[in-house]
Amino acid sequence: MNIWNRWYQLLWGMSITTRFALGIGLLLWLIVMIAATAYLSLAFIRDTEESIRTSTEIQRMVLEMDRGMEKARRLHRDFFLQYPRIGLTNAHEQYAQPAVRQIAQVITISNRLKGLVAQPSANDAFRKSHVDLNLYLSSAKRFADTSIQSVELVTDLAAPENGLEAQLEKAFDALKAEIVGTGNLTRLYGEMKSFAQDYRITRQRFLMQSAFNVAFQMRKEIASMPNFTGESRERINQMLNRCISAAESILDIDVAIKAKFNDFALQTDAAEAVSKTLIRLAKEEVDRAQARIVRAHRIAIAVMVAITLAGLVAAANIARILNNGITRRVVALTRSAEELRKGNLDVLAAEEGTDELSRLAHTFNVMASHIRELIGGLEQKVEQRTAELTESERRYRELFEHSSSGVLVYEALEEGQDFILRDMNRAVEKIEGVKREEALGKKITEVFPGVIDFGLLDVFRKVLKTGQSARHPASYYSDERLRGWRESSVYKLPSGEIVAVYDDLTAQKQAEIEKKAMEAKLQRAQKIETIGLLAGGVAHDLNNILSGLVGYPELLLMQIPEESSLREPLKAIQESGQRAAAVVADLLTVARGVAGTKTTANLNQIVSEYLNSPENQKLMSSYGDVKCTTKLDPSLYNIHCSSVHIKKCIMNLVINAMEAIDGAGHIVISTCNRRVDEKMAWENSIQSGEYAVLTVEDDGKGIPAEDLDRIFEPFYTRKVMGKSGTGLGLTVVWNSVTDHEGTVLVTSSTKGTSFDLYFPASKQDMAREESHTGIEELKGGGEKILVVDDEPLQLDVAGRMLKVLGYDVECVDSGEKAIEYLRENRVDLVLLDMLMHPGMNGRQTYERIIEIHPNQKAIIASGFSENEEVYRAQQLGARGFLKKPYSMEGLGRIVKKEMSD
Repeated sequence: MNIWNRWYQLLWGMSITTRFALGIGLLLWLIVMIAATAYLSLAFIRDTEESIRTSTEIQRMVLEMDRGMEKARRLHRDFFLQYPRIGLTNAHEQYAQPAVRQIAQVITISNRLKGLVAQPSANDAFRKSHVDLNLYLSSAKRFADTSIQSVELVTDLAAPENGLEAQLEKAFDALKAEIVGTGNLTRLYGEMKSFAQDYRITRQRFLMQSAFNVAFQMRKEIASMPNFTGESRERINQMLNRCISAAESILDIDVAIKAKFNDFALQTDAAEAVSKTLIRLAKEEVDRAQARIVRAHRIAIAVMVAITLAGLVAAANIARILNNGITRRVVALTRSAEELRKGNLDVLAAEEGTDELSRLAHTFNVMASHIRELIGGLEQKVEQRTAELTESERRYRELFEHSSSGVLVYEALEEGQDFILRDMNRAVEKIEGVKREEALGKKITEVFPGVIDFGLLDVFRKVLKTGQSARHPASYYSDERLRGWRESSVYKLPSGEIVAVYDDLTAQKQAEIEKKAMEAKLQRAQKIETIGLLAGGVAHDLNNILSGLVGYPELLLMQIPEESSLREPLKAIQESGQRAAAVVADLLTVARGVAGTKTTANLNQIVSEYLNSPENQKLMSSYGDVKCTTKLDPSLYNIHCSSVHIKKCIMNLVINAMEAIDGAGHIVISTCNRRVDEKMAWENSIQSGEYAVLTVEDDGKGIPAEDLDRIFEPFYTRKVMGKSGTGLGLTVVWNSVTDHEGTVLVTSSTKGTSFDLYFPASKQDMAREESHTGIEELKGGGEKILVVDDEPLQLDVAGRMLKVLGYDVECVDSGEKAIEYLRENRVDLVLLDMLMHPGMNGRQTYERIIEIHPNQKAIIASGFSENEEVYRAQQLGARGFLKKPYSMEGLGRIVKKEMSD
């Protein structure tokens, strides 16, 4: 306690400057300690990270050497396996030479690895370990030498002209020429050569030994044959000796080659031990280095926390000392000055000690005394004027800070070459997202880099020069951080400062853009709605009429012989009806969007199915000079879609592309995965995320710029209506894609046109495709079916089809008659038309039917696509839906399905 008192008295006797210097010096010392700790920690971590990188590089190089050695061994092995088949020269080029080059690369990597381990950044564990990199290097070199030697041995053995095997073959041929026609000797020769040939195939030594045994018998046979002269026997024995000598040399070379292979195995074991040890050491070093980094982090944090706590304690003590010795007295002196300012001319400041504050208090007292003598009646006027100035300043700041417009005050530099920001209000912070303290004192080109291109800097210079205010009209500003519309007014203050008052018009301009876009969409929707009313009004009646054109030919084709001359006209009638039904389907697609069941599918499969379809084959034959190729991404996402409508989109785009090309040309159908960001999603009114994209591009003449905005409108076409199109093709494409929650992007020039169709990706697996079933497999077993339809033609077609399919059919032409019939009878299935006039529709009829027969099975048939009434009927229990006009196979399949459920 005495020490503290003496220390306190010592501080009290110091001057204020000395006390501040002492306090600041202590704080600086603490800051330096923290910085030094951080620097040392970072240096240690940097060295450790370098060690990690070195260890990782060692591990990578070892693995690369292992892969190189393995590849060289495989090439060497393939050389021995392949040279009998492809020839020694080809085997040299394809296997032996690449193996030597591979070993050379391994040796190069080994030398680099040796140098890397010797570097200071490598851990001592590598240098102190018992791993001998020279052993790995020598193994690689030994492998190369052994490989070359073994190849040379094979060359000596199998060379086409001078090899031992060729010499043996020549010796056999010469021997054969000498002993031809000698009976038993010729037989022994055949056995000897056969054993030798078997040895060349299997390399089993006992076969060659057997050949030697036969050669010994031949010698005995030659000696016992009286028809040979001494000279003939000598010549034959010499030839036999050459055969035996060549065979023995072949055996010696095979033994040498086997020894080389054994040497390969030993070298491999030695190299693997070295590489495994190096990989283990590298991994251990990485783990140790990471642990050192963690410890270094913890120690650094602990040291900095300790120093910080010590600094806080020191700061608290310094603050206490300064408060007692300086702050308290300054506060007292301030209060005295405040009292004096308020008019208390009798106030006196306490004079304690001999330091600067004591002298200041003495001076204050003297000044107060002089003021009391001089101020007199002037005091009241000064106070009044001060209050007025204070109020004026307050009002100005309130106006400045609470203005909804951005206000910035600049000081000119170098006669307007640049401007420094001196003040700004809160509106600027809100509009530009910049803090006042970060921006003040900076040049305008630093805070707003795009101001030069924006044109505002020229207005500043003009106002600075003329002194007249000027307006900068609404313009678009952009830089790396800011984008938006701004409208500014610029003024020059008497002090020479430049004031810019501006408003943010971005929201207003964006609203104008969105309004125009919405108006365009509304106009398109109104046009499509008009087409929808037209299509909806005629689709049901057209499909009922087309039922006869599609159904009767199918029934007749089943009844007339194959060779009948009527088959072709009937098929033409049926195809015409199907094409007409397709046009009605296009109208409904334009009017009501994509209808029917959507399943998970893949665009690649849909593209392939379309390209292999008869429709496309016929189209390609009509445009023989146009080539169509595909670039399909094998990893393409699945989509949830109506495959029929997607194929129709592809068909329409391909037809348009064909017709856009004059003469020879090229069409490319491609698919890929793309990520749609928030900006692109907002611009195209779709959701952000992953999309599967189908692209159809051609090198035709392109679409004129004035037509691009109208190409998706119904019946808008530059083609000859009725000859090359209906004007609905691109409208169907647009409606189909947007109904799949996607979008269509079009780019066109004189070099060609590209359509990009975006479909949201699906994580579900593809649905299993239904297989086509023959009519015989769809036949029933006499089940009772009630057909309800107000159209006599449709009623007759359906009844005939069902009878052909083997069902007992009853037909009625209204819902009321159907209910009356079912009151007295039961049926297995009801085929029910949705729209019937006059009287009840299909849904109302089914509601009454299930009151009579709960759980009555039913299929809804309609010339429309599925709508609200169909969905309501399905919720009641009518699960099947059949779209008119339908084929016998389509009818048979859905009836069979409902009967089996």
